[in-house]
Amino acid sequence: TLSQSQMDHLQEMQWDLPVVVNLFEPEMTVLKASGPLDAIAMGLHETDRVMRTTYLTFIRLFQGSISPKNLNGPVGIVHTGTIIAERGLIWLLFFFALVNINLAVVNFLPIPITDGGHMIFLIWEQITGKPVSLAVQNAATLAGLVLIVAVFLFVTYNDISRLLGS
Repeated sequence: TLSQSQMDHLQEMQWDLPVVVNLFEPEMTVLKASGPLDAIAMGLHETDRVMRTTYLTFIRLFQGSISPKNLNGPVGIVHTGTIIAERGLIWLLFFFALVNINLAVVNFLPIPITDGGHMIFLIWEQITGKPVSLAVQNAATLAGLVLIVAVFLFVTYNDISRLLGS
């Protein structure tokens, strides 16, 4: 624990970067396939990497190491898409692919209204030999819908707040 005078001293201290900020260029890597099969393999590898990153982001959201305010909703996705579109068609297609991969990951989460939730019901039916009751399915689906709508409203609010600068 720091005392108030120590805190004040720390705030008074300044540190200047000893090198010029533009000294280093960002590393750019061009991926080029040697043929169609290699291109498919590279695409599958990149898709796997993005999916793992998306699942890791969800884990970190629940751990609290990533703030939900960093998430983009529909407004943020469109805004980012317009910025990326200025770079060219290839960049825009890659961005579309990222959005689709993220939507696929969300669709397979075990939320009752998504395909992942339906898979849970099917696994339950396979284990027990009978389907989940209609009342439970309806209640779970409604709860999933409420959750998705709440998340949608939250991220849309964040998107609009960011765009308006607040």
